[in-house]
Amino acid sequence: MDVSMHDDDLTAAALAAEHRRLGSAATQLVADYAAALDGLPVCSGATAAELRERFAGPLPERGTDPLELLDALARDVVADATHSSSPRYFGLFNPAPLPVAVWTDALCSALNQNAAAWRQSPTATALEERVLRWLCDLLGYGDGAFGTLTSGGSEANLIGLKCARDAAAGTAAAAGPGGAQLRVYASEQAHFSLVKGVDVLGIGRDNLRRIGTDARFRIRVGELRAAIEADLAAGLRPACVVGVAGTTSSGAVDPLDELADVAAEYGLWFHADAAYGGALAFSAAHGGLLRGVARADSATLDPHKWMSVPFSCGVLLTRDGARVLRDAFDTDPAYLDDRRGGDRGSADGTPDEEPLDFFRLGQLGTRRANALKLWAALAGLGRDGYRRIVERQLDLTRYLAAELAAAEDFEPVGDVQTAVCCVRYLPAAVRDAPAATRDAVQRTLQQRVERGGRAWVATTVLDGWRALRINVNGFLTRRAHVDELVALLRAEGPRAAADVSAGP
Repeated sequence: MDVSMHDDDLTAAALAAEHRRLGSAATQLVADYAAALDGLPVCSGATAAELRERFAGPLPERGTDPLELLDALARDVVADATHSSSPRYFGLFNPAPLPVAVWTDALCSALNQNAAAWRQSPTATALEERVLRWLCDLLGYGDGAFGTLTSGGSEANLIGLKCARDAAAGTAAAAGPGGAQLRVYASEQAHFSLVKGVDVLGIGRDNLRRIGTDARFRIRVGELRAAIEADLAAGLRPACVVGVAGTTSSGAVDPLDELADVAAEYGLWFHADAAYGGALAFSAAHGGLLRGVARADSATLDPHKWMSVPFSCGVLLTRDGARVLRDAFDTDPAYLDDRRGGDRGSADGTPDEEPLDFFRLGQLGTRRANALKLWAALAGLGRDGYRRIVERQLDLTRYLAAELAAAEDFEPVGDVQTAVCCVRYLPAAVRDAPAATRDAVQRTLQQRVERGGRAWVATTVLDGWRALRINVNGFLTRRAHVDELVALLRAEGPRAAADVSAGP
């Protein structure tokens, strides 16, 4: 159908009618998808070549009825998506999003606010200030703390590193990062965004010192001290210590309080990457793992991980408030003059009654109004709702770890600190085999599970060996799904070992 727009279509009334027509169909599509989640294969069997062919073709000359496009999306995209909202998805930190946040995100798209400047997004700015205050309180930061929403943990970590670099070399923002060679310290399990961050900031990848970890995959504080002392003796300039609360590979939480002591002793910036594990703060029973996070100069949170906010939504908080971010990022474009009869904020740089432009607190000039969906999620569940989700997922993960420990031929790797469980399948015939063979068994087992469609798990490398990485990730997962996964791994394990023994 030709749906080329005519002048009569370009009215508010026509826009409203089209939203009603498409909104009803989109709601049905999403609801049908949610209803089918438990029965869908978690991963598609389609190949990359098949999918490229499916979407091949030139840009259409004439338009298509949007209802037909929704049908095409259901047929060609939804059907072969990775269903990370499935209760049988035990993969990366991609939980099912909360419905209130999904539909608030749709409202965000309709309003189409640029949350960089107050004049373009006054209500979204006010909401962002409020949810940032909530999150500062959650982590135990004082009233002077503030922050900014980001696209995710990678951007948040970059902002934290930028603040750390400027604190160590105050002229770097104006004159470039030349001069003293700065060092950043993080565990070997820290997120890859730190590697990119030091590169982008001109610190250099070689100046990210990766510190070894203990049997629980937490940074070795003694080794960190030795590295700092060695760098000082060599004439280098230690600048930042990064502590991780919930590593991607194993869910480990570094001893944040001890790292805060080291940073204070040497006068270093302390950045806490709590992108995943920050949600532990909702639970009084488990929040002690985050002891010391409130001493961090900056901290990363990712609500699109354990807080079930739709992608993408990250947060960077600063203990000393908006002033730190202004010092790192503020600029004065003529077309965004913010003089409105008052100053830009209170003396310490935190927001007060004067409007705030968030482009001054980060590097983005166009910012999606993510505060809407984050506010809806936090207000919709409240502290107690999140506490119950976090504690139930931790209980399920401990149950999973116990079941696999009791199962023949599965060996735990590290311990369960968050909702991540790592194991290796090592039957007697494989246990003493070369490392490449042991690793091949883990990969093959993961592939057999994935191809079967009844669950999805990841693999990672810990202590130099490949291991299965299982994350109880979504609020839909129940004990029955965990039992099914254990049975599946036990059934597919011998087959995976046999496949590897048989060779190519």
